This record gives sequence, C-alpha cells and structure tokens, in this order.
Amino acid sequence: MVSSFYFNRGEFAPSQQDALALEIVSSGRREAALLIVCDGIGGLKEGEYASSYVTMRARDWFYGSYLRHVKRYHSRRRIERDCTGMLYDCNRYLMLYGKERGIRLGTTVTMVLLSGRRRLWLCPFFCSARYLLFHAGDSRGYLFGGGGERRCRKLTEDDSLGNHVLRRCIGSFSWQGVQKSRGYLRRGESLLLCSDGFWRNLEREEMAESFGRRGRLLRCGRISEEQLEKRLKKLGEAGRSRGEKDNQAAVFVCV
Repeated sequence: MVSSFYFNRGEFAPSQQDALALEIVSSGRREAALLIVCDGIGGLKEGEYASSYVTMRARDWFYGSYLRHVKRYHSRRRIERDCTGMLYDCNRYLMLYGKERGIRLGTTVTMVLLSGRRRLWLCPFFCSARYLLFHAGDSRGYLFGGGGERRCRKLTEDDSLGNHVLRRCIGSFSWQGVQKSRGYLRRGESLLLCSDGFWRNLEREEMAESFGRRGRLLRCGRISEEQLEKRLKKLGEAGRSRGEKDNQAAVFVCV
C-alpha cells in the first residue's frame, strides 16, 4: 500500500474541526490499515473535541481490537458488529458530555478498515485487499479505478437535508446507526476519504484525473507518497481558489 494525507485549516475558519488518522501495519505477508476522516459540526460548540475524540477512539480500537480480528481471521460480520459498537459508545459518550455541559456537539465520520496480503501482483485480477466502510454525515469516501462510472465511484451517501443540515452524525442525535459497506480493492485501485471542505468545490472527473494518467490506474510502487501528497495538495488548493473557506482533510491509499 502507498498512502498520503492532506490537512488544511484554511484562512477563514475560526478553528480546526477536522481530524484524520492514517495507520498501516505490516505483519509477515499481511497488511492492515485504518483510514478515518471526522469533521466537527460547524455551528455547534466543541466540534474539534468531538472529531478528535472519535478519531482517537477509532485509532485505539484499531490497535486494540481490529488487528486481533485480522490475526485470528474473524468474520467480517463480527468485525462490523464490534466496530459499530465502538461508534455507538462514541455517540453515547458525546451526548452525555454535551448534556453535562449544557451544549450540543457532534462530528461526521467516514472510516475504512483494510486488510490483505502485502504482495499479490502475479495477476492484476486477484483481489489484493478487502475493505469495510463505516459512515455518518457528509464527509465522503471515493473509490478510483477501472473505467466508465467505476473510474470515480462515490461509496457513501450524504446524511444531509441540504444546505449543510445533517440528519445523522456522531454525538448530536440519538443513535441511528451508521452506513456500512464492504468490498475489495484490486490492483491499481485506490480510496479517498475527505471532509466536505475538500470535496465541495471539486468535480469527480477532476479528482479521477488527479489520481491517474490518461485513464490509467495508479500502481502501488510506481507512485511515491510524495507524489500523492502533491496531488492532494493541488486539489485542496483548487477548492480554496474557488471560494472554499472550510477546513480540509483527506486521506488516500492505493494498492
């Protein structure tokens, strides 16, 4: 896996309410990864606390539980149930935290867990990593690879009523569950998770062009982390040049 991230407060945002984590662990011929982007709800108090809390809890769960699941070859259903329970606990804690202080706070969450073999390059049609995605809010997850509509496919649905009014997130509402999906990343495919400040002023085709060359897939090993970082930064700057004033956060991985 080759990965990178982008993080920018912006020139006009009063505070940094986005948080992210990118963790990759190798053990023998296996790899596991955590990608997460959280965006504290603007207009509510302590959004930066909510986003950083959920990010840290997810990171602790990744090292404390997910790696054990992978090592013991537990089922995807068992992992999904355990991870959903962790997010439920986050929602409960933030609601109690807000109630004690007489405030409301919350955060979006878009999170992906990856697991697979480190080297599986003999055939490009072999699946090289499986993913589990968990989502609530209006941050987004995209899959890049292939052609046509699959060249840039949105994996998440915005939990929004329009005009940035959320109907589901972590911490601001009673527990409503999270969106969940699963799938495989094949050789040359990649994932992007990003906050609304990153994607809002960008077109899908524009993002697809940034992570490929003339329609070709990215190859893990043919692109460096530095190159990925430059491409993410270029997209972030493009959004800000079009009037984006919100915080920006993005994590990217290709296999």
